[in-house]
Order: sequence, then structure tokens, then C-alpha cells
Amino acid sequence: MTSTTKRVPEPDAAPLLIHPIGGGDLGRPPLATTPGPIDFHGSAGDRRPLRKVFDGLAETGTDISGLLIIATTNTHNFSRRPFAEHARHMKELLCSADGLCGRTFARDRLHIVQVAEPTVRHGVDSLKPVLTALAPGECLLTSGAGSYALGAGVLLAGIETGVPMTLLPVDDPSAAYRLRDLIDPHDTLRDWLLRHRFWDELATVDPSNADLWRLLAARQRADISLAEGTVPGMDAGTLTKFRELWPTVQAAFFERLARGEAIDHALLRTWFTQRISKPSRKEDAAVSESARRLLQELARKLSDPERHGGAALIGEARRRLSPIPRTHHAALVGDAQFISLFEDSAKHQAHLAPPEARRLPGSLLANADQWEKADPVPGLVKQRGMTAWPVLGSGDVLVLMCVGKTPEDDPADRDGHAAVHKVMDWASHRCGALARPGRIRLRLLASGETMERARSWVTLARATAPAGSLDAAALGPFSTESGDAAAINAALLAALGEAEPTGRYGSTSLRDVDEVLLVINSGKPVAVNGMVAAGVQWSLNAACPLRVAELGRDRALRTVLNEAGLALCRLGMDARLARLASSAVRRLDTRTAWQLLDTGSPALAAARDTAARLHHDLYGHAAPTTNMDTRREMARRRLELIAHVLADEPWPACYTAVEVLRPGLFDWDAWKSLRQRLTPLARLNAYRNETPYAHLLDRLREEQLGRGTRRPSKKPPAPEAVLEELRRAIDALDRPRSDPGPMLVADYTRLRSQLEELGADAR
Repeated sequence: MTSTTKRVPEPDAAPLLIHPIGGGDLGRPPLATTPGPIDFHGSAGDRRPLRKVFDGLAETGTDISGLLIIATTNTHNFSRRPFAEHARHMKELLCSADGLCGRTFARDRLHIVQVAEPTVRHGVDSLKPVLTALAPGECLLTSGAGSYALGAGVLLAGIETGVPMTLLPVDDPSAAYRLRDLIDPHDTLRDWLLRHRFWDELATVDPSNADLWRLLAARQRADISLAEGTVPGMDAGTLTKFRELWPTVQAAFFERLARGEAIDHALLRTWFTQRISKPSRKEDAAVSESARRLLQELARKLSDPERHGGAALIGEARRRLSPIPRTHHAALVGDAQFISLFEDSAKHQAHLAPPEARRLPGSLLANADQWEKADPVPGLVKQRGMTAWPVLGSGDVLVLMCVGKTPEDDPADRDGHAAVHKVMDWASHRCGALARPGRIRLRLLASGETMERARSWVTLARATAPAGSLDAAALGPFSTESGDAAAINAALLAALGEAEPTGRYGSTSLRDVDEVLLVINSGKPVAVNGMVAAGVQWSLNAACPLRVAELGRDRALRTVLNEAGLALCRLGMDARLARLASSAVRRLDTRTAWQLLDTGSPALAAARDTAARLHHDLYGHAAPTTNMDTRREMARRRLELIAHVLADEPWPACYTAVEVLRPGLFDWDAWKSLRQRLTPLARLNAYRNETPYAHLLDRLREEQLGRGTRRPSKKPPAPEAVLEELRRAIDALDRPRSDPGPMLVADYTRLRSQLEELGADAR
């Protein structure tokens, strides 16, 4: 960059014009590949891109504060010199007395940014520090000339740095538009909360339906006490289901399964034990007497509160259960992937793993689908005028991609076919990172000139994709006129919304996709921009993550596809992700918050790191060399946070209180010794064992078999009782403080404030 003085934007200052130069600025025809004469000036009948822009700005009375030229340093087929060298020549002309294209600039008002290659990634990396240094109040970015990838890089850099960007079509400057103005993020927060089943927060955001949301929030805590009352509009049969503990535990398990919190891993162990011991009559009749006895024996062993692990027991049962009965409950025992998941959950460390997606076992998904068919939530939500999402998603990804013209030097469309393969590989990789297997939902945007090519790409994709893994279609024809970005955006959104969602797994609606993937390529800029805006909007409507990739060529002219970052999330998703994360932290679902923030733009990176630290400070394991006094102090800090946050949620409070202490701070022997010496810890442990996350269902089974010593309560203890035991445990752990460690309550409060600020714009 030729000028690096840091500036503060003046109030109402004129915008900065940004122009990526390309072959048109040198007088070369589109798609030129052979060397030819360079002509920066043009003529009345052959106006250069900057001439069109300057004339258009003059006609609309738009002033500019300066010009920033983007130029690459690599060479091109039609020029032996890099664009950066041509840019320096253009600067000399623009700053001369005669000017260029009808304008002159003072030298300190004309800047050049050199970019290594014409890619989105290189453009973003080069422009972010420049925009930060210049701090323009607004930028006008020319569109329709030069490399679209460079322009996209500028656009993303502007989004990341918070500099407003107005797109200025070179051929019609009067049709300027902002990408942000094509996106309406308002009134989508409720959908995000609904998709992620954050029922407590829905009661606040949607007070007219708060009675339903509170009931569902209690169900997700495996608490049936709220269902003892009445709920307006709910029939007696449905309400009876909410009063039954086992259906309630199943609902809590499947709604939270993908989050990976400590409680969720406990629910997995509890659910599995109950599932194999209480099959349906039809399932029970389909297995042999020997298999039935084996499953009952396995359930009894897994119910022992003094036994740790359990995966080895399942593995042993798997070896003895041959052949595996073809029922949903018995299939779990025969699924090696499920046994591995169970083993991870039994180690009491799985919730410490980074929040990367993990494909759920097929047997578990089959059980989830079976449960979801009878789940009343979709029907209850529909009665309130909304549609739920499948509880574990669809596994589908939506891919949006524009189709440009076939290059004259590639009549066989080899590059196009290579592009389709690259896009399909990327989409397949993204599908593989989701909780369940799904389909690639490929949608190709075409103009009247490119519809035939788009259809041939659809045919190619279908021919190469595995059976059942692809749903592909060409959409259009869309206009390519400079001022039609809004119309393209609206038409595409209408096409995407044609199929109605059902709220259950198996829906064909594109609203139920789990990710939206945008491919930035060489289509018409107005069409690509309209597609980008529609993709951002659709990610908001579908309440799912958004990813962008750039399709181009490497130095060997091979087709490549590279992810282009998550900057577009700032146009809508970030605020909603921050609100969701704040809600998760409020329940100490810190891993969920970490995972949500990880799918946002770099603007959420600091909050994500803070959430990750809080998660490890709350649940992490002490180093082997940590002395007992320090461990006790760490335990105090953890219990203080739980008492501060979960005072009104007794079952999560007492379960989490024990989970953060053992085995992370105190191994099993040390924990047993502490319980014997410190009565409050023994009482907390007893409360923990009576939760539905631990051994309540085991004890109910014992009671039903006549083996129980007392009748366990299906309702949680009074919040005051659990809070009192927490306070007593905190006092009992008091020791001289050798190392204060993190002040968790203060860290929690700071994180909540940080997230509330980031989510302030969400509605």
C-alpha cells in the first residue's frame, strides 16, 4: 500500500472508491488469453471501467474521498507484466494534470493495494489491515470488472472490519446496492431458539406461548413436576405423557444428544440401560428368551452405582448375543460405533473434547427416528402457528452455485466438470461432519444463456454421486442486468422455500438443511451477489451455519476450491449465535456455547476462546502434581459457580456439582474418602444419584421388582435444599488458599456480558 497513515473517518465524509483492476482497464476484451496492446484511456465508444464509474458518479452527484486500486502481483496470459505494475502506471496518470478517465486525484488520496493472487483469501488478508488503517466511513466497491474473487475478498474484508460496503455496478453505477440491505435478519431469533430447542429462552422471546415453552423446558431437564398442573390447549392424553418419567428422560436425551455436555453423556448411559431393560411388547416378543435374559443381566450390571465404565460389559454381551436380534433396542448392543460412544461417555472426559462434530451411530439414529415419530412437540408447535425442526437435524447441506458461460477455449467444458467434482467433494466432506448422514441439495443458478450448461452439470453430478446422496436441480433463468441483484435474491428465496417443512426427520424442505454452502465462482457478479445475499438469508431462515468457498485455479491452472472463511456470518448469524451461546452459558452448558461460537465469524473468536476457558476451568482435570489444598480450592470455586448459576435448577445443580469434582479433581478413591469425611459432599452425591441423569430409573426398576428399600421420588428436591448443601460443601472444603486460580463467578459474569453485547442486534 502506498499510503498507510491511520485515519479516523470524518462525520459525513465522502465514501472511498475501491476498484479491482482487470483486463478491461487495460483495454483487453473479456476472457482474453493472448498478449495485445495496453490502452488505459479508451474512447467514447469504448469506455474503460473507471470512466463508466466516474461518469455514473457525476450523474448521480456522488462525491468520493479517494480511490483505492486493487492489483495482483502475479502475471497473466495477455500481459507480460503483473497488474500491480499497471496499477502504478495508472496512478501516475490519475495523479497527473491531465488525469485518466476524466478524473484526477491528489497523491495522498490514491492508494494501491497489492495482492499476491486473484483469490478471495488473498484479497481478505491484504485488505483487512488497509481498511483498518484508512478507517473509511463507507466504501464504494466496483462490481462487474476485474476479478470477482478480488471484489469478494474486499467485500468480506469490509464485513470483518465493520466498514460498510456499497456495490457499484460498473455498467450502471446508478443501480448501486448494499449486500446488507438485501438481507432481513429481523424476527429470526425465535426460529434459532426453536431449532436448537432452547425452551427457557423461547418463553422470554415469545411470551404468548410461554406456557408451552416452560413445559418443554422442564421436560428437557427430565422434570415432570410442571406437568402435574394444566396447560391451555393441551389435551389430557398428551399431558399424561409429560407426567411419565421414562418418556420425559427419552425426550431430554434426544433433544440434548448432539450437545455433548457432561449431563448429556450421563443421559446416554441412563437411556441405554433403561432402553434395553424396557423394550416395547413388540420388541420383547421378537427376541429369544436367552437374549432377553442377557439384556436384563446387562442392564442390572450397568445399574450398579459403584461400577465404573460399562463398555466392556456391552462388548461382552455383544459377543454372546449372536445373532443380533433385529430390534431397535438390541441393535444398540451389536453396534461397535455405539459401544465406542458409550465408552467415551463413561470416561467422564468426553465433554472436554473440542466441539467437533461426530457422526452418531446408526443404531442410535434409528432409535431417535422411532422416538420422534411419536414425539408430540411437532404437533404442539404447529398448533401455535410454527413448525419445529427434526430433533437431530436432517444431515442435508444446501449448496448454492452460479453457472457462467462455457469458455470459448474449453468447448468440452473440462473446467466446468472439474468444478462440479470439486464442489461435490466439498459438500460431501461437510455432510460427513454432521450428526447424521444426509444428502447434498445442489442448486445451480443459471441465466438464459447458461441454463443448458447448468442442466449438464446436474446430469454429471447425478451420474457421479452415490445413490440417494444427491438432490440436484438447475434454477432460473435469472436476469443478469446490473440492477437486478434484489430481484435475483427474491426469486431464489422463493424457489428455495417451495417445499413445506414437516418438523420431523424425512422432510424434503430446504428449510431443514443443516448447513448452507455458498460457492463463489465466475458467474455474473450481479447473480453471484444476489446468490450470496439469498444464502445468508436462507441460513438465517434455516437457523443453521453458513460456509463460503471460492472456486478458482491454482498456478498450474488446475481447478481448486478453498474455504473463504466465515465473515458472512456477521451479516446475521453472529448475533443469533451469541444469544444462543449466552443462553447455554446461563445453564452452564459451556461446551454448547463453545460449539455455537465456533461456527461464527472471527468477530466471535474472543468470546469463543473465553467460553472454552470457562468450560475447562469448570470441568477440566487437575494436573497430577496439583496438591490437595489447591484441588479443594478449585472445588470451592466450581461449587460457587454452580450455586450462583443453577440455584433454581436442583437436579442439574446437584448432578453438575458432583461431575465437576470427580474424577477431574478427586479420583474415585479420594472422592470416596471425602464423602466419608465431609457430610455435605455425601449428601450432594446422594442427590446426584437420585437424578434421572444417574440412578433414579434404576431405583424405580428395583422398586417395581420388589427389591427397593424406599420409594424414590420422581420430582426434584426443593431448590433451597440443594443450594443449602452446596453452601455447606463450599464451607466444608475451606483450606488455606495456596493458589487462588480462576475466579469462576467473575469469569462467568464477564462472558455473559460479552455475549449479551454481541447478541444485542438479534431479534
